[in-house]
Amino acid sequence: MRSKKFRDKTSGKRKLVAKNEPQSAYAESFRYIRANIDFSGIDNEYKSIMITSPDPDSGKSLISANLGITYAALDMKTILIDLDLRKPTVHKIFPECHSSYGITGFLKDILPLEEAIIKTEVPHLDVLPVGVTPADPASILNSEKLKQLYKKLYENYDRIIIDTPPVMSVADAQIIASWVDGSILVIRNNYTKQENAKKALKKLDAAGAKVIGTIFNNTKMKMRDYYYAE
Repeated sequence: MRSKKFRDKTSGKRKLVAKNEPQSAYAESFRYIRANIDFSGIDNEYKSIMITSPDPDSGKSLISANLGITYAALDMKTILIDLDLRKPTVHKIFPECHSSYGITGFLKDILPLEEAIIKTEVPHLDVLPVGVTPADPASILNSEKLKQLYKKLYENYDRIIIDTPPVMSVADAQIIASWVDGSILVIRNNYTKQENAKKALKKLDAAGAKVIGTIFNNTKMKMRDYYYAE
C-alpha cells in the first residue's frame, strides 16, 4: 500500500480519511487512538483534548480533524476548535469555514456564537475556526472572554478537540494546556528532534498539563501512518 503523507495542508479535505475512507487502515488507526484515549481516561474522562507538537508541519491539524470525526462517529456531540491563532489551518481542511468570522468575530461581538460555529458535513461534528487572524494572539488567549467561551463549550459538547500552535514556537499551547483535561503531543518521524520532543514535554509539564500520550506520525509506515503511545 502506498504511504500517505498527512502534512500537505492544501489538500486537507481529501485527507479526512476517517470520513472519506472509514474502512481503511488509516481510519482504523484513528479509532485505535480514540480508544486508547478513552481507556486512559476511564477514571477521569478526557472531555477536552489539546493536540500540539514540538515543531510546525508535524501533521497535528489533520490529526485533530480526523480524531474529531472518530468521536462524532460515536454520536458524540463534538467540536474542533482552531486555537492556532497565528497560522490557522482548520478552514483549509473544512472549506465550509472559509467565510466564517469564527472565534475572533465572536470575541469582537461581530456575530453571536451560534453563527461563529460551523456545522460540517460530518454528523455531530462542529468546527470553530479562527476567523480573521488577530494582531495580538497572546491577549486573546489570556482574555477572560475566551475562557468563558471555553467553559460554555465544555458544558454543551461531549468532546472538544483543540488544535494549537507548536510548543517550541510560542507559549500558546502551554496556556491552553492549563485549561484542558488532557494533551497529546504529535511527533513526526525523521523530522522532530528528540531534544525538541523532550523540551516540549517539559514545557507542558511546567504548565501543569496532563499529557495523555504521544502520536507518532510516520509517513513511511506501510499500514498505519499513526502510532499512539502513553
